[in-house]
Amino acid sequence: MKISKNNHFSPLNSPTLRMGPAPTSPCDNSSLMPTPIWMSPETTSVNRLPMLNIGHLMSISLDGNWNFQLLDRADQEPSKRWQSIPVPGLWTMINGEQPFGDKPIYTNVQMPFDHLPPTVPTDNPTGIYEREFSLPSSWKSKRVVLSIGGFESVAILYINGEEVGVAKDSRLASEFDITSFLKSGSNKVRIKVIKWSDSTFIEDQDQWWHGGITRSVKLFATEDVFIERLYTTAGLDKNNKVGTLKIRAHINSINEADITGYRLKVKVIGIKSAEASATVINRKAPNWTEKSAAEKKAGDDFFHATYWDGNMPKAAYEAYLATEPIIPGPLEIDIKVSPVLPWSAESPTLYDVEYQLIDPSGQVIEVTTQKIGFRSVEIKGKDLLVNGQRVMIYGINRHDFNPQSGRVLSRELIRQDLLELKRWNFNAIRTSHYPNDPAFLDLCDELGFYVIGEANIESHAFQNTLCDDQKYLNAWVDRVARMIQRDIHHCSVILWSLGNESGSGINHRAAAAYARSFDSSRPLHYEGAIRGNWSIGHDVTDVVAPMYPSIAAITSYAKSKKADRPLIMCEYSHAMGNSNGTLAEYWQAIETLPALQGGFIWEMWDHGLNQRLDDGSIRSAYGGDYGEIKHDGTFVCDGMFFPDRSPKPALHEFKYIASPIRITAKNLKSGKFEIFNKNFFINLSDMLLRYEVTVNGKVSSSGVVKLGLVKPRQSQLFTLPAQVLKSDGSVGERFINFSLTLAVSRPWAHVGHEVAWQQIALASKPLPKIKSSKKKVQYVNSEGVIQVPFAQVAPALTLWRAPTDNDLIGHIAEKWERWGVRDLSLKSSKVTRSDANVKIANLWQSEAGILIKHLQLLEPIDSGFRVSETVILPKVLDDLARVGINFEVDGALNNFTYFGVGPSESAPDRSIGKVHRYNSTVASQYTGYIKPQENGGHVGMRWFSLTNQSGHGLYFQLDKPRMVTVTEMRSKDLASATHNVFLKPSGNTVITIDGAHRGVGTASCGPDTLAKYLIKPGTYKWSWSVVTF
Repeated sequence: MKISKNNHFSPLNSPTLRMGPAPTSPCDNSSLMPTPIWMSPETTSVNRLPMLNIGHLMSISLDGNWNFQLLDRADQEPSKRWQSIPVPGLWTMINGEQPFGDKPIYTNVQMPFDHLPPTVPTDNPTGIYEREFSLPSSWKSKRVVLSIGGFESVAILYINGEEVGVAKDSRLASEFDITSFLKSGSNKVRIKVIKWSDSTFIEDQDQWWHGGITRSVKLFATEDVFIERLYTTAGLDKNNKVGTLKIRAHINSINEADITGYRLKVKVIGIKSAEASATVINRKAPNWTEKSAAEKKAGDDFFHATYWDGNMPKAAYEAYLATEPIIPGPLEIDIKVSPVLPWSAESPTLYDVEYQLIDPSGQVIEVTTQKIGFRSVEIKGKDLLVNGQRVMIYGINRHDFNPQSGRVLSRELIRQDLLELKRWNFNAIRTSHYPNDPAFLDLCDELGFYVIGEANIESHAFQNTLCDDQKYLNAWVDRVARMIQRDIHHCSVILWSLGNESGSGINHRAAAAYARSFDSSRPLHYEGAIRGNWSIGHDVTDVVAPMYPSIAAITSYAKSKKADRPLIMCEYSHAMGNSNGTLAEYWQAIETLPALQGGFIWEMWDHGLNQRLDDGSIRSAYGGDYGEIKHDGTFVCDGMFFPDRSPKPALHEFKYIASPIRITAKNLKSGKFEIFNKNFFINLSDMLLRYEVTVNGKVSSSGVVKLGLVKPRQSQLFTLPAQVLKSDGSVGERFINFSLTLAVSRPWAHVGHEVAWQQIALASKPLPKIKSSKKKVQYVNSEGVIQVPFAQVAPALTLWRAPTDNDLIGHIAEKWERWGVRDLSLKSSKVTRSDANVKIANLWQSEAGILIKHLQLLEPIDSGFRVSETVILPKVLDDLARVGINFEVDGALNNFTYFGVGPSESAPDRSIGKVHRYNSTVASQYTGYIKPQENGGHVGMRWFSLTNQSGHGLYFQLDKPRMVTVTEMRSKDLASATHNVFLKPSGNTVITIDGAHRGVGTASCGPDTLAKYLIKPGTYKWSWSVVTF
């Protein structure tokens, strides 16, 4: 197949399509009005070249500053007034600013305008990017291609004032042959980017709406004959030692150049005999009436179905093929590669494959390389197998995001994202909800991640209609096809996803049929195919990929006879604000039941954009902060990382769950332990295992465990000296802590990085209760107010917390407001004194008039007192935030030492952490969620102390491990603030000791917490002691 040099696109001045029937009368001209190409979903591109993802030796970047102007409408003509913009660059987000007036918009489901597809508003921000370029003299007589890496949402390309082509699909590169548009000397390129289009309706992802060019623009050159398409699929034989390469290529030319005799040579660098080649041939068929008898016989055997059962002899079939014409260009090459080291996320071994295009004289005219890994992916029954192993998916969803530039990322920024994920033990990523920047998969191959490659399809606002709208059929198939074509050589991609939240219809089935035909080496994934019924959709998805299922649901599926596919949650554990409750319970089910293989947490980032305020300060903006009328507020901030890539507390629990080891005590008296290697492909030879024994949080002994290889999925016993574990009589809880660190550097972390930890309780002598005193209680006044030393605000009952995002969006906090428990007033207080104690009978009243009984018993202890609390909740209060006591002490007591679960914030349903002695500050307990909410609590606290700079202060001891919050912030101030930058510390140290605290759950989008973490009516008792020192 050949492309004529002069065969280029030349539509009207503004690209349009004439649609509709002829007018019915001379006055009826409405049907003659041309339909703009940006509202024609049937048109996915004009003159765009086939997808090609290879490097070129002759390449020039056009990134940098371009001339720019922003128009109000897509049909508006540019003016002569130009400004400057970086490319890549979004006009809605340049270094955190909006210099051109158009601002980001955030909606989750609904469109930011009221039009129905495919119509978009007339007021449609349109950017004109323009610059000049010159070509090197070595490019003379070469074929020249311009590549636009990404744009939102339609791009129209002009070269020297002539229209070259049109492209849609914001997340994949669009390339155009511009050879015939070029002139000697300086050339001018213009890219017109239209923000709203028919494509917008199927790019309705849960993220900010932007406008502009998001990825690099470049030029590359080839000879007249060139590699037009290259699709390489690497596999692995059953023995995991022999690799397979299947290469499908297409050689093409311009200017009617003959391609017959050109040869593509493929070689795996460094492996002997791992090379092959194929030559372009051109064969014409004889005219029907001029066939020889032998040729007619060969055709008749096939055409007349002599071998209808498919058992046509090879010689006869080859004789038939010899009578058929061949269009020159397509080539197929198969190579066996041995020996190879398999690729996996644990051991990401890559090989370089070199491709040479050689002309008939033997001269190499084009050379390119790709990095590939040999691995197999298949589904057997209820198991997804990688290299024959039922791997676990410790995954996360990831958008391309940057708080300064929106979706414009550098390769280095993407690398930093992935390094962070590796350090937190993630092994899989879903590219929600579009193909990420090309550098992303290069790095996933290199660093080791399992990837679900997702097509740029989400029609959330119209998900049950557009999937069956055949006007969008081409777009559906085109987006899936081009994604697979771009990324097929990437070993990290183990599943193709047909998009997200776009219903399930004929367009999906067409896209699935293409995907299965073009790439049979990977299974398909699509949540929409099984939504509402996990037993259907087999033609569209090979895995059950639910979104936010309950633990009960996945457990029921795993135990059901109807379970016939692996279940991998495409989204779960919605990470909005103080969230990710019950993550451990999900993994208890996953690790113990068949068919369950993990999932992808939603999501990596809080998408808070940097927004400069009038006073010069910067806040993380969410929906509505740019003046949008239609928006979804804080729902855009739902990640495991803050916008600056700093981790949220929930990551500590995930890292523990995704640990590559599990250590159990076999016999503590004799010092016997067992370590299990949870990895599937690598041993532990590059790891170092240390241990330490602690008493009341202080290290009493430590050492190194001598381990052998500990092969994958195998266990090994090891023994520590018995005297190490034997108690020396010291009081306080005793633990043995194990720490697994890197003994050698990895690409993602240095020597000494802690990969995993584990803690096992040892026999202990508990800390004694502080001794009672015979002195009379002196810390209660006549009104029954407890007078804590250093106090600024006296202790009071609290049943409320600053609502989390889950509390608000899950409508949980509505009940608290209805019950009026934010503010409790003391209706009565009765004080009864004796020589031994003081009893206080309080009756609190909520703003809604609900009465709560609260009893306090104070007993004197050495240098302080003990308070035993009893609270009786009436039946109407069936789901409270907490039952606790809250008070404030002098802010000078700002040094905070505690013995409990840490080091990070925790919650009753997110409680994994090491029990240890932690030395910190009160200020450090604050977690700066973008929308302020309850934070800073620690479960499992045994005791804590607060001291001032001179070392004096308070020591608190609890009756048993409790949840305690020590912070500079008041809950009411947290609840009243819209953004963390507006929050001011109280000036005091605020203490809340809870007898019970509600779990945080994931109710902003997923299930609420489990019943065992709810606070129900009844009686709650706890006690706390405080002494001065």
